[in-house]
Amino acid sequence: MDCYLGMVTTFAFSFAPMGFAQCNGQQMNITQNSALYSLLGIAFGGDSKTYFNVPDLRSRVPAHCGQGNGLNSRTFAVAFGQENETLATANLPPHNHPLAETQTGQTVTATATATVNATTALGTLPGPTGNYWSKVSNGSAGIPGYNTPKNTTMASDAVTVAVTPVFNKANLTIGATGSGTAFPLAQPSLALNFCICTAGIYPTRT
Repeated sequence: MDCYLGMVTTFAFSFAPMGFAQCNGQQMNITQNSALYSLLGIAFGGDSKTYFNVPDLRSRVPAHCGQGNGLNSRTFAVAFGQENETLATANLPPHNHPLAETQTGQTVTATATATVNATTALGTLPGPTGNYWSKVSNGSAGIPGYNTPKNTTMASDAVTVAVTPVFNKANLTIGATGSGTAFPLAQPSLALNFCICTAGIYPTRT
């Protein structure tokens, strides 16, 4: 078949036909392949003295160089991308972890503060049910304002209690999960035989 020198093509068989070399990054002798070397140079590797390398397309997908709309710029003959990736903390979406005891039945220390709500105004209601303590007076003589036993319930907020628990950090742990295993990024693909033409028509610039 007539091919341009340096042209990469795909075959559905596993060997390189005559006039082709597999695109596996192999070294080519400059003296024996001077025409191909004049086209490729050492863009894909080489020492520019005795050998140069052909493209290495093993496990790689070819992409045209340049920058497409909304895409990253790609430099000619420069490989990019990777098959696997491991997420870092910065890549994770915001989320929560459960807080748990390292062992059950831990004692929690709590500080409780009780507040008794009352009024300094003179009492105007006959009974305590649903009400608050108030100031009692009968001229210069005081009127008893307390008694036992209890027999009714005052307002629900007549006495308020604030409890501040104190946890021992050593007894608490944040639930952990995950193993940091890398996950594959490869798109569904089919492995074929990429070869470069080593004996063909020398291309001319238009």
